[in-house]
Amino acid sequence: MIEVNKLKAWIIAGRFFAAPWIVVNTLLGVKLAGFNFDAWMLSFVIVLSVLLAGHYMNAWRDYTLGFDQLENGSKAKPYTAASQVLPRGWLTLKEVKLSTFAFFALSIIIFILYAPKRADTIALFLLGIFVATTYSDWWKPKGFGEVALFLGHGFGASTFAYSLVKPVTGEALAAGTLLGLLAGVSYTVDQWQDVETDFSRRVKNYAYLITKANMRLSTFFYFAVTVVVTIHLAFVLMGILRASTLKALLLMPLFQFSGALLDYQFEKGVWAALTAIWLYPILMAL
Repeated sequence: MIEVNKLKAWIIAGRFFAAPWIVVNTLLGVKLAGFNFDAWMLSFVIVLSVLLAGHYMNAWRDYTLGFDQLENGSKAKPYTAASQVLPRGWLTLKEVKLSTFAFFALSIIIFILYAPKRADTIALFLLGIFVATTYSDWWKPKGFGEVALFLGHGFGASTFAYSLVKPVTGEALAAGTLLGLLAGVSYTVDQWQDVETDFSRRVKNYAYLITKANMRLSTFFYFAVTVVVTIHLAFVLMGILRASTLKALLLMPLFQFSGALLDYQFEKGVWAALTAIWLYPILMAL
């Protein structure tokens, strides 16, 4: 049995690898609103705290619900072994629960002390808390994981950051929509390895439907990226988003390369796809 020290196991369970994603999604929000470094850091800390709380809760609830097991459970991913932390005893259930409550409390305290209290900021913060607390028990079992990541990692993160600078506008909603769609795409790719495990527990997510239709993962990926780009172009043509955000389309060759790899070298394809998705908001913000 592989032994992992407590600190490393705690980092693995929290999926801290997602922090750079939150950095760039909140960056785009504050950049579109009129860049403010303090608002960027505040949004990053709050969103990351909620996200980490959600990750620890996901580890806790997936273990309790039977998704994470040593045998016939969720598989370790190229970028995380969080599904193995509790089944292998690297952390205790009590330790994971305490981490969950601690990060939720931290996010609430920071929001109360430092964030502007308007209807939009409060609503977006509560949306993040709601998605994080209900993901494992409702969104995932119902097959709506893509919607959860759309609302939490993409749309919610970017729009919340925007709201800390000024009230939410159509521009904020449009940018958040694009990042939310990309977050949903990443979730489908992430769940591809767990189709059999999830289906045995009656979870028919989008990855399962694609597999059942005998569709290649690359076919889905190309279609999904095309949808995102088309919507992006539409937002610009309608005057909702600035034309300068179209610099993100320079990533199309990387998206194409990622799709080809997903079918034949899955791990490399995942890393290439995640890199393209991570770079998208950066090029939009430049």
